[in-house]
Amino acid sequence: MKIELIELYEVQVPLVTPFRTSFGTMHSKDTFLLHVVADGADGWSEFAGDPEPLYCSEFIAAAEIVLAEHLVPRVLALPEVTAAAVGPATAAVKGHPMAKAALETALLDAELRAHGMAIGTFLGAVRDRVPAGVSVGIKDTIPSLLDDVEGYLAAGYQRITCAGSTSSTCCSSSSRWTRTTCSATPSSRSGCALRSAWTSRSPARGTPPPRSSCGPAA
Repeated sequence: MKIELIELYEVQVPLVTPFRTSFGTMHSKDTFLLHVVADGADGWSEFAGDPEPLYCSEFIAAAEIVLAEHLVPRVLALPEVTAAAVGPATAAVKGHPMAKAALETALLDAELRAHGMAIGTFLGAVRDRVPAGVSVGIKDTIPSLLDDVEGYLAAGYQRITCAGSTSSTCCSSSSRWTRTTCSATPSSRSGCALRSAWTSRSPARGTPPPRSSCGPAA
């Protein structure tokens, strides 16, 4: 693939309801989106970590640094950039699996879009719908918790996890780097300047992309 642009957007997405755990109460999901343009196609991914290293060791600021200074430069130095090559190219960088996954996923998305292939097809999906679950935050009373659980079950969620419960399931059925912050609301998209950009030369696209390391385990 020929990488035309890689940029990073910080976003703050309001939650439908506050989510309370033992770490505190979240009113929004603060993270960043990685955007890749390759062979004329756009690829997107979301960093899965949090602003602070309280739940796991990775966090937003560290991921931004390791992407800018270590992961992206290694990938752009490849003679041919593909999503499948991200793992081997970044293996020397210890840890940071979420940051690596964000880069690989954005590249894979662009790669598949360039070839008109759906991610489900690439992963060998045999259905177009899968059961979904939801996590319920800590509530002040048992009745309010049960009310929330009842509502989610009625909405069709088949697995419900409760934050703070003793059981995992309480119910089941070289870059330019400038800071920019975006805010997103359910009803509109917010425009923002690009946070970072790289350019590189690589061979033109060839055959459809090989299966990458982010595919399902055998």
